[in-house]
Amino acid sequence: MLSEKRRSRLLDHVRRKGSVRVEDLAEVLGVSVSTVRRDLDEMDERGLLRRVHGGAVAITDQPVPVETSMAERAVHNLDEKGRIAARAVDLIRPGSTVLLTGGSTTAQMVSHLPSVPDITVVTNSVAIAHAIGTTSATVQVLVLGGLLRNAELSLLGHLTTQALADVHIDLAFFSAYGLDPAYGIMGAHLAEAETDRNMITAAKHLVVLADHTKFSQRSAVRVAPVARIGTLVTDDAAPAEAVAALRAADITVIQA
Repeated sequence: MLSEKRRSRLLDHVRRKGSVRVEDLAEVLGVSVSTVRRDLDEMDERGLLRRVHGGAVAITDQPVPVETSMAERAVHNLDEKGRIAARAVDLIRPGSTVLLTGGSTTAQMVSHLPSVPDITVVTNSVAIAHAIGTTSATVQVLVLGGLLRNAELSLLGHLTTQALADVHIDLAFFSAYGLDPAYGIMGAHLAEAETDRNMITAAKHLVVLADHTKFSQRSAVRVAPVARIGTLVTDDAAPAEAVAALRAADITVIQA
């Protein structure tokens, strides 16, 4: 079983039961006790559950993210996302290899990409790859392999991570589900967050795209701490307090 799928099942089991023993989880998941212990330790560090002696308990006060469909997100805050995407493409230098994770804001970058000469886009998003392939003859696309998450048309898992090991990435662009100046970048889906976490560490510089509504969205799933962000591109309605906090943390904030 893929680690992302296993941890998603593990977390779901803990939340349904409230509290579980390591031995019971090992039996349910069909893995060793040591594997369960490692998973629980990691998920405790990420704030997904609380590790206790002999097992784990659910964190009942954590917000449960509601992930809307791709079609809904594509039209939500479209003007802001369009401005953010255009400004993000300005950061790409000719001849670069850039990583685009799936998302409604990174998808808005597609129409602007041909303006930058000789670039290669690496992505785990089937939707983004298809959009580039059908609209541009100049942008080269490298699609990472993996297990297809049907709802998002994104490719996940160890095959995605393995493919990244053979690719040099200059810039990574990440469309965030939520962003908190103290907690970090948040995701809506545990299995996808695991792959995203591996993808955004593939580049030296991470550019996060987040419109102003992302500052009010909360999730128990942390993709990366604030310190991992190199540049944030947001809109002019982003909360001033949050923008100031991020700049104080030495993050470049661009408001489109």
